[in-house]
Formats: sequence, C-alpha cells, structure tokens
Amino acid sequence: MDTDSGDGARPALLGGLVEAAPDAMVVIDAHGSIVLANRQAQEMFGYAHDDLVGRSIDLLVPAAVQGAHQLHREAYVADPHVRPMGSGHDLEARRKDGSEFPVEISLAPLHSDEGLLISAAVRDVTRKRQEERLFRGLLEAAPDAMVIVDAQGCIVLVNARVEEWFGYRREELVGRSVELLVPDRFSGMHVAFRSGYVAEPRSRPMGLAGDLFARRKDGSEFPVEISLAPLETEGGLLVSAAVRDISERRAMQEEADRVKDEFFATVSHELRTPLTSMLGYSELLGDLEELSPQGRRFLQVIARSAERELRLVDDLLTLVAIEGSGMSIRTHLVDLEAVVRDAVDAARPRADEVDILLTMELPGGPVHVEVDRDRIGQAIDNLLSNAIKFTPAGGEVSVRLGTRDRFAEIDVSDSGEGIHDADAQRIFERLYRSGSAVSQQIPGAGLGLTIALAIAEAHNGSLTLVGDGAPGATFRMSLPLA
Repeated sequence: MDTDSGDGARPALLGGLVEAAPDAMVVIDAHGSIVLANRQAQEMFGYAHDDLVGRSIDLLVPAAVQGAHQLHREAYVADPHVRPMGSGHDLEARRKDGSEFPVEISLAPLHSDEGLLISAAVRDVTRKRQEERLFRGLLEAAPDAMVIVDAQGCIVLVNARVEEWFGYRREELVGRSVELLVPDRFSGMHVAFRSGYVAEPRSRPMGLAGDLFARRKDGSEFPVEISLAPLETEGGLLVSAAVRDISERRAMQEEADRVKDEFFATVSHELRTPLTSMLGYSELLGDLEELSPQGRRFLQVIARSAERELRLVDDLLTLVAIEGSGMSIRTHLVDLEAVVRDAVDAARPRADEVDILLTMELPGGPVHVEVDRDRIGQAIDNLLSNAIKFTPAGGEVSVRLGTRDRFAEIDVSDSGEGIHDADAQRIFERLYRSGSAVSQQIPGAGLGLTIALAIAEAHNGSLTLVGDGAPGATFRMSLPLA
C-alpha cells in the first residue's frame, strides 16, 4: 500500500483497514517497532493500544525464539513479499501475562513515505491445534495401520502401526506416493482405483477384484483388508485408509479349509459308501419272491431313507465344491426337453406316494443348451423335491419348459401354501429353513435351493422366485440357449 499523501488521508485509511480486519493485525516498521495494532490484537494479547505502539515486536514473541525471530525479520526486510510466516513450523505468541498460545501469521509488505512497513495478520489457532492433537491421538491409538493421503496419492500422515507393519520410518513415507506400499503387480490398477475414488469419495471397503496385499520395505507382501473414508479439510480432500493385517486370519482359514476338506472326504467315504451298499442290497432283496408284503414295505422304507441320506451327503459335497474351488462343470450340447423329462420321471414315484399330481408341459421340440447335463438334472431334481415336500396331499406340482428371447426357462410350480415375504429374501441362503418348514417338521437341510442357484449361475443362468403368495410358489431357472 502506498501512503505518500501528505494530508494524512492515506495513513487514516490504513488505520481504518487494519481496524476493520477480522484477524488481529499488527503493523511494524523495518526496525521491528509496532506502528499500528487493531482492537482484535489488543484483546488477543491483553495490551492497551498505547502499551503496544512504539514498542518492539519482540514484546509479543516468546523469549526462547526472539533471536531467531530477529534474523527472520531482517531476511524479510531484505526480500519483502506476501507469504505465511514460519511455513511448516508451529508458531507461538506471548500475551501480556506471559502465557503463550499457538498462532498462524501471514505477512505482507506496505510501502510508505516513511519506508517499508510490514503487516502481520495473527490468528489464534489454539482450538485447531487441540483438534489436531486429538485427531493424532486417535490416529495413534487406532488398532489398524492408518495411512492418510491427499487427492494426488501422496502420503500426508501415518501412525505408529504403519511403521511397525511396513518397516518404514515416518519421514521415509510422508510426501511419497502411496503406491510405495502396493505390490508392483497391483500398482497400475491401484492408480486407476484411486482416481475413481477421488471422483466419488465415500466410506467403504476397498477391493481390487480379489484378495488385497500390501508391500513392506523389504519387499515382502502380506494379506490385508482396507477401509477407506474421505476427509474434507481446508487444504482439500484427504483419504484415510485403515489397513488391517489378516495374515493370522488367513492362516487360520487355510487350516480350517484343510480340516474341512479332510472331514468331508471322510464323510464321502464313511457315509456315502455304506449308503450305496444299502441301496444296492435293497434292490437285490426286492427281487426275492419269498419276501412278504410287510417285509417289502419295510424294505421300501429302508431304501427311501437311504436315498434321502445319500442325497444329503451329495448336497454337502456339492456345497463344499461350490465354496472351495468353485463348481466344476463339463458342458455339452444338450436337449433340455430330455433332461426335464428324466427329472420328472424320477420324481413321479415320490409324488405318487404322497398323492400329488405331477404334470409336465413341454414345447414339443428340442430346446438346445450348452450345459452339464448331470448338474442341470441335479438342479431340477432339487426344485422338484422342494416342491413336492411343500405341497400337501391332493395338491399339484407342475413343470413347464419354454423359451423366451435367448433363454430357455424351466418353471417348477406347486400348490402349497406359498412363500411368505419374510422368507422370500432368504430362501436361497445356505442352511436356511422357513418357519413353516420348521413348524411342520418338513425334512431337509436347507441346501437344495442354494445348490440349484449355484448350478444355474455356473451356467451363466439364473434362478428366481417368480410366483409367491397363497397358494403356491413358482421357481424359474433360466439358461442361455445354444
């Protein structure tokens, strides 16, 4: 500001501007003497106006830094320009009672007839520093490794857990790209992911199409889970990443998977083998002419029970395959009409036993799909078994095969009590059994629909509940046409 007018108007204007400023304003000359101090400065430092004007600025500077302050002031006089004071350092100011408090100061040169004047805007940041200390305290107390980066991916802040897990000192990380902590094979994908997150920031877990890994300073990797949260600050968007080392959990999961595989291998051998033998000998006994009618009924009960238990074992083994390496399918060109007909023929004896009419509607021509015939047959068997179990005696179960657009559709409908809204959202969950199934003691383990859905999805198809309410329910399996 130029104050070369001789009529006093310019100095008066300067005084008015300083007084109207929202911050505490202190104006000094090149020698460090206070020329002006506004009301906010008087209240902040506890001095009257006359106690400040003409005194050295060192009056407001803590004794411990007065020597350094004088050197910085002389350097500023040699090269005056608008800038913050003490950039990168925590500044303190001193009140009249000797107490000190944290401040932020912005400097600006003012040129006048009397020479250079320096305007200092002083802001009390006590509350800001308290909040920063609280934030840092919470950050250090976090059980996870906390990495905070800016919108460009540069690390701004880390906690002690990061140093412990990654092997870096803080000063080696702050200012570096966060990709330093990402394995090389993921770095390109991570940059793209980070850019997408900055465009749409929200709290959520991080996922990169598979398991996540982090990289230590020595190049070794470890499995992690990461949760992201945006932090809006005066300096722009920051992103907080909470990193959790799941190495121990992963090891426990691998051990659990090994034990599970061994267990189901035992189940397969110890249960499936004798059940198969029971069914085989039941068939042989059924061929004996001297078997009494009562003995034949008993034999049928044994055979049905063995078949039910064998299906349960098969379902358990199928579920293990689905949850493990995924369902293995071998596709061939198949006429779906023949698969549906075979499934209905296999289910008819069960339906006849409980007095249920089982009907079938076919299109009258081949419906070709590329599928694993055995798996699709298993899915239809499960749907039919489910429909028969939930249909009362005298009811009806119908199967319809048709096509729509580029899909084959198999509808399995029953005339039971239907599926209530509370159950409709959960019927495909593993081991879920509806309230009516439990109350009516309908046999089952809650695996049939789960497996049927997995089979449909393994063929790029779907399984949905398209009809519900009372009476009856309809499940529709859709498969892409060949």
